[in-house]
Amino acid sequence: MNKRITLDEIRESYDDFIDSCQKFNYLTRSESIQREKIKECEEYIRVVKSYKSQAITDKNEDASGFLFHMQCMLNAMRSSLIVWVNVKGEKYNEAWNSLIDAQEYVEVALKIEEYDGVINMRFHLDSMENAIFPGWKLYNSPGHTETIGKCSICGKIFSKCDHIEDHIYMGRLCRRVDRKIIDVYHSALVENPKDRRCIITKHSGDGGRMIDYFTWEETGEVKDHENGKIVEGIILSLNGLDLD
Repeated sequence: MNKRITLDEIRESYDDFIDSCQKFNYLTRSESIQREKIKECEEYIRVVKSYKSQAITDKNEDASGFLFHMQCMLNAMRSSLIVWVNVKGEKYNEAWNSLIDAQEYVEVALKIEEYDGVINMRFHLDSMENAIFPGWKLYNSPGHTETIGKCSICGKIFSKCDHIEDHIYMGRLCRRVDRKIIDVYHSALVENPKDRRCIITKHSGDGGRMIDYFTWEETGEVKDHENGKIVEGIILSLNGLDLD
């Protein structure tokens, strides 16, 4: 007869695995081992989601909620390891996006449970941001009209369901999905954007020569700058966080 694994046993295994990954969550660690750990995280996420599926079937909200917490933290670890791989490959925009993914996963995990390991992970990610990336003072914020979308929990039109956006229900985060953009009418520069992936990527220097905001190197492009400084950046980002 197969012995059913307990939540305590799952958590103990998870804690050991997270600790094993964190040892390689630094710039100087081997890139090949970091890549291995990324794959291990992906496999572990699949295992945790299978446990969560069983907890949902059993209608065990406490277990499904904590397994979702594990899912988010494993995704945060995976994303933070991807940051280092992308930095080493000089893929700085991808590295930035992965860092924001990791930070957002941690914030979702904190909705479920707060303890030293999660707080330390958030601090580690903030330290990575401060050490690696330039401090963006302004971000892009698009002004657009969109449909209300459907509820990710029940699939109904969001205005016609009883779920609350950003609340967790049986191991899933309630979001508005299947939204369609109807019109985009402007983009503003703001200090506190809804999505920190919408960054300035280039700006004009002397003679309108464009400069990469990550490397501060000239890109070879020259823009007409008679009407003022020119900036280029990300206007809209479609992130695909694993929150189901």
